[in-house]
Amino acid sequence: MAAHPTPIDISTMPDLVQIVEEVAATKTPRELKRDNQIVAVLVPSDTKRKTSIQEALALAGAWKDLPSDEMEEKLDRIRHQSAPTPPFTLDDA
Repeated sequence: MAAHPTPIDISTMPDLVQIVEEVAATKTPRELKRDNQIVAVLVPSDTKRKTSIQEALALAGAWKDLPSDEMEEKLDRIRHQSAPTPPFTLDDA
């Protein structure tokens, strides 16, 4: 599978536009079938999630020019200055 899907302009395909609008509005995926076989799945675009992923990836290597001992000191300071997280518990189902 390609890293980035190839865009298709659907503005001249009113039936497909209607399905796409329904998927976007309901946030519910739809299976596209031909002869009772699923040939594709149409899923709602989560642009907020995509943006978050892109922002996180942009941080990769942000500390690359920082000497390792200085980076360790900063990370240790951050770790010890942060508020403790509450303990994790499993609820009985």
